[in-house]
Amino acid sequence: MIKLTRRTAALAALAIALPLGAAAQDYPSKDLTHIMPWSAGGGTDTVMRTFMNFAEQTLGVGINTQNITGAQSGIGTLRLMKARPDGYTIGSLTWDSVITVPYYDLVPGYDTAELEYLGSVTVHPTVIAVNADSPYQTLEDFVAAAKEAPGELSISNVGSGGVWHLPALDLADATGIEVNHVPYPDGSGPQREALLSGETDAASLSASAVYAAVQSGQARVLAVMGTERSEFLPDVPTMQELGYDVVWGSFRLIAAPKGIDPAQKEVLEAGFAEVFELPEFQARAEETAMGAVYMNGADTTAYVEASQKKAFALIDNLVEQGILEK
Repeated sequence: MIKLTRRTAALAALAIALPLGAAAQDYPSKDLTHIMPWSAGGGTDTVMRTFMNFAEQTLGVGINTQNITGAQSGIGTLRLMKARPDGYTIGSLTWDSVITVPYYDLVPGYDTAELEYLGSVTVHPTVIAVNADSPYQTLEDFVAAAKEAPGELSISNVGSGGVWHLPALDLADATGIEVNHVPYPDGSGPQREALLSGETDAASLSASAVYAAVQSGQARVLAVMGTERSEFLPDVPTMQELGYDVVWGSFRLIAAPKGIDPAQKEVLEAGFAEVFELPEFQARAEETAMGAVYMNGADTTAYVEASQKKAFALIDNLVEQGILEK
């Protein structure tokens, strides 16, 4: 996994220098279609359109985005799976695309094995945040208070069994606390407002979702669930630093239909890696706390498989407890 830094130059240079097969000699020779399985104007749509605009420069062709929504990204992702693997159709994927939709079998005929992962664009570590007026200055403070009053403190998420609920459950299990998990299914906006108004004691959400509130002095992050500290929150320790092996995050990935020519895949990976070296993209990512992280196709595949294994096990446990229904 490579974060957005100038050190990715070596990676991009290596990718570009790789010998290409005959099938890639004149590839791409026409515009690509980019399937976006979320609504226009949303966070993922905005970030991925921005990325694709820069990728047009590195690949030398246009990239036309089509919003195909429904079933928590499942409809658009199924369309990607069923597209011709000719190298001219790619798509964006999120947590729901590879976790929620396949686990709950939301779309008939849906199988993530029919995808070829091309790389990542963003990886947002999950964080535990509190209101700036909260008495909890550290994660240890929060854990101690939760142990003194089991089930009384609350941690919000954006839906039971979803992208922010599972990390909070993992946190509770690792620290041995019992908390009240409060869902805000309308998204991280209402969830963040509930935190800032004092409606909840803490929030499990992405670093990017709470970054502006932290910058304005309205919120404080107690811990980051990444393998290393966030560049946007350099003073905040990771859960691993605090002695808890709790690592979670959301992501935005790029994929193609299974069966794409390896030489074409090589070209796309090289073009996407090169985007991370564009000064204009670096500036945009930094300004917006995008959480830009590049992984190549192989690393992205391994990352997805590990995420699925961990998430499915936790959801299975919730189903067994009767907290969720499958």
